Amino acid sequence: MMYKKHILDTIPYKVGATKAESKNKNENQKIYKLSSNENFLGPSPKALEAIQESLNELSEYHHRDDSVLKKALVDHYDNGIEADQYITANSGVEIIDIICRGFLDADSEVIVSSPTFKAYGNFAAIENATVIDVPLKTPDFSLNVEGIIDAINENTRLIFLTTPNNPTGTIVSKKDVDYLLDNIPDTVIVVYDEVYFHFVEDPDFCNAAYYIKKNENVIAIHSFSKAYGLAGMRIGYAFSTPKIASYLQKIGRPFMINVLSTAAAVGALTDDEHIENTQKLISEQKKWMYTQFEELGITYWKSEANFILFKSPIAEEKITSSFLKAGIMVRPCSKFGVKDHIRVTVATPAVNTMFFEVLKTLLSI
Repeated sequence: MMYKKHILDTIPYKVGATKAESKNKNENQKIYKLSSNENFLGPSPKALEAIQESLNELSEYHHRDDSVLKKALVDHYDNGIEADQYITANSGVEIIDIICRGFLDADSEVIVSSPTFKAYGNFAAIENATVIDVPLKTPDFSLNVEGIIDAINENTRLIFLTTPNNPTGTIVSKKDVDYLLDNIPDTVIVVYDEVYFHFVEDPDFCNAAYYIKKNENVIAIHSFSKAYGLAGMRIGYAFSTPKIASYLQKIGRPFMINVLSTAAAVGALTDDEHIENTQKLISEQKKWMYTQFEELGITYWKSEANFILFKSPIAEEKITSSFLKAGIMVRPCSKFGVKDHIRVTVATPAVNTMFFEVLKTLLSI
């Protein structure tokens, strides 16, 4: 009786495997991880330099709070979002946890749109909330705005919008976001997860800051794990209206982010050249990969992120294991809600070429 039944019944979010976990019997085999949307250029040299300079501070509670990072964010974006509107945490995933702890209970509901990031539902379930799924429209994976509006009731507290969406790479257009915000009650908050925003080229995309500056009930989620190449440092942040931000900050623990993560994030924010190089690589390689999929007659979805979703001509278990034997990790998407679809990270030209060489071999067997 000491255990909460809804937590016992909750299925924890399962992260993708690491390279070490995926090695075959040959320990010397080179593994290329195209399953977790990491930056193949790695972190910024300025981030690495900042980490090195901070190593002698590990024995101290160096930052009493996150004001150093918040100031760096304000200086970097210079978009009207003030320091007290930021909430920092150990990754975007922890931000989701904070939001769910802040707004959900057994009497509340959240709306998600599958296929999408499973952590939304997992953290909502931990708070004993009811998860309502309004699936994306097929075949283009666009948002079912009317369906979301129809699903709202007096118990609805959060709507999770992922734009660009994981695993589809699709965005929610400004027109759809505007319409949604105009047709939901003030008691509902839109969680605007835009951790892949650096890769967006579609002019129909609109950053969350636009809506937050209009005082809409929107919480933006960002991460240093994607374009900044700092996935291993586990650092992310959110920002929102002053009222929502001040409320969520009451949940955050002291010394939430560590010395090295803070230093790395602040250093990374100063390196525009690294972000531009990353964006250029992803943009060029996505276009090349599209042509390869088309030549093979494989259905894929154009992506505004640093990954591509494609429909596998082979059962996902078989193609995933076959790629792994060749030293390439890819992400099967049945747990996202799309069986026999594969998500592949856009990497460097050499690695992307290897991916298609393996794929062609598998198709010819």
